[in-house]
Amino acid sequence: MSNTKSAKNSYKNLFQQTEFTLGVIIVLLFVIASVFTDNFFSMYNITNLMKQCAITGVLAVAQTFIIITGGIDISGGAITGLSCMVLALLQRDTGMNFWLTLVIAIIVSIAAGFINGIIVHDFKVPPMIATLGMSTIIRGIIKIISNALTVSGLDERILNMGNSSIFGIIPTLAIIWLLVALAIFLVLKYTIFGRNLYVIGSGINVAKLSGIKVRKMFLSVYALAGLLYGIAGIMLAARVQSALPTGGEGYDMSAIAAAVIGGASLAGGRGAIAGTLLGTILMVLINNAGVQFGLNTHVLEITSGVLIVFAVTMDMLKNRKKA
Repeated sequence: MSNTKSAKNSYKNLFQQTEFTLGVIIVLLFVIASVFTDNFFSMYNITNLMKQCAITGVLAVAQTFIIITGGIDISGGAITGLSCMVLALLQRDTGMNFWLTLVIAIIVSIAAGFINGIIVHDFKVPPMIATLGMSTIIRGIIKIISNALTVSGLDERILNMGNSSIFGIIPTLAIIWLLVALAIFLVLKYTIFGRNLYVIGSGINVAKLSGIKVRKMFLSVYALAGLLYGIAGIMLAARVQSALPTGGEGYDMSAIAAAVIGGASLAGGRGAIAGTLLGTILMVLINNAGVQFGLNTHVLEITSGVLIVFAVTMDMLKNRKKA
């Protein structure tokens, strides 16, 4: 009897785990789309699916550790677009060393993230407002430096990155995403820095009493997010084969949704990279499968919005129960 009860509790706990639930949904959706559509399971579409996941996935990883601290960043897409544009302009107009152009594009993104951290911590501006303002500023800067025009002329190595794959199966962009996710997973799980993020998300006062240098942590977190946005900007250039004045638009909400659906709490103190990876795959899979089924794109937007609202609502209910 006790063994039966123990087994039931084990199954119950398993189904309550976000990662397990998302995994089941993803597998079911994948199977349904493969069986009932003609092109979903084609090599071209699977490769395209992985490329779609890659850039959103990198931004979602950045969002995860910001959300863990109790913050949110709406400027990620804009900073990604800025990194992409700076890279394209440097490679088209300056004749600068290839690797130096990459470094400068990433440094610009880190600086933007660092400024976000200063505004949020030092000036006590709510993260949503601070990053929304930064997003608007950066969008203006992108249009000024590009004259609101598409910039091409990227280095051949960037162009090849967007089309290359490992063993002809896994796109290089997806490999970069997975490596970024793995690196941040290790940071969150095995470093003092990672553990401190969860403490800060549980309460600033608790973090201060624990001896954590909160200001240093906030600046580091937003600068690290900037680093990932810079990498995403290079990936975006490779994916689009150019830099657009509107580059990165729409990625913010998808990345935030992926993190929240993956179990990150907007109240702070909770989040995991594994869940974020699955959340990213689910968001992209819904859109991709929807297109294969011939659904209206506006219907897919509504579906994504409903999914976000549902995830946030469930997160709030969990937090209320704990309170």
